[in-house]
Amino acid sequence: MKSEVNRMELREIAKNVKQGNIAPVYLLYGTEEYLMDEVAGLIEKTVIEEANRDFNYSVYDLRETPIQVVLQDAETFPFMGERRMVRATNALFLTGAKTTGAVEHDLDALLNYMENPPDYSVLLLEVDQEKLDERKKVVKSLKKAAVTTECAPLKEAALADWIQRRSRRLQVEIEPDALQLLISMVGSNLRQLDQELEKMALYTGKGERITLAVVETLVTRELEQDIFRLIDQIARLKIEEAVRIYYDLQQLNKSNSSNKDNGEPLKIFTLLARQFRILLQIKTLQPRGYSSQQMASMLGVHPYAAKLATEQAKGFSEQALKQILNRLAEEDYRIKTGQIDKELALELFIMGMKDIIKAP
Repeated sequence: MKSEVNRMELREIAKNVKQGNIAPVYLLYGTEEYLMDEVAGLIEKTVIEEANRDFNYSVYDLRETPIQVVLQDAETFPFMGERRMVRATNALFLTGAKTTGAVEHDLDALLNYMENPPDYSVLLLEVDQEKLDERKKVVKSLKKAAVTTECAPLKEAALADWIQRRSRRLQVEIEPDALQLLISMVGSNLRQLDQELEKMALYTGKGERITLAVVETLVTRELEQDIFRLIDQIARLKIEEAVRIYYDLQQLNKSNSSNKDNGEPLKIFTLLARQFRILLQIKTLQPRGYSSQQMASMLGVHPYAAKLATEQAKGFSEQALKQILNRLAEEDYRIKTGQIDKELALELFIMGMKDIIKAP
């Protein structure tokens, strides 16, 4: 529900900006920087004339620049234009986060500014944190005086809606199964989703459809996605296919690293342990009546990933999952103590899964 409210707030901001109803102060917080950039870009496009952009548009990092310097800029009359826009990122003084460095912010200056902000300037404050510190006087004042909204990662339904709207903007359609596969491969990172959609739209051409095959062919593979496929083949007792996937992702991992000896198998072991742990947790939570959405929230994963993991967990008994996690821990210890080569350990682990899964 909270995600839906935030999405409505962002749409309301966009609607008002497009209609020319610009607030003097905006406060955006949350971990989805792409949404912040979208809001900032829309305001900038509406407020600033391109010919005068260099004179009337400024960006500051508040980890390096005091807020009082930012406010002095915001109070300066625009040059050869009607309005000035000042964007200030990393306003960590609005949160409980500990900050380092010698920058001292005059928060009284910000409080005074908010009492009577100039009508010729737009001040946009941003902070890449999940929460604001509601106990602080400056936060309370900002929430009263500024247009404030959270830019949080989109949930499953909102994310699917965003992908469909973005696809239409690129003049292509995305099929439902292709959309779900895209989410499972990329997750909720809007910037990466946008890049993948642009790439696929360019490949298919305007007016065409993005199919499952297009996603499988073009979307950048992530190591976590290959781990999921590897476990899926293990669950189906297709051990030879699982070994082939392991060889593929090992090569992928090496090709993506400037350090060719950075312990790729150890990273794979870590990701395998994480995914098997999720499967075990789902195996214990599902009988208690928890939905995929609830389990996703409890486990800190995307709802669609939880849905896929729920299906995957059906291939394992609870006892088998516990044995697999114990085996992973043992192999990790043997590798780190030099008892076995890391690549051989992973191969033997995969090949030994059939006996564990088949065990009564």
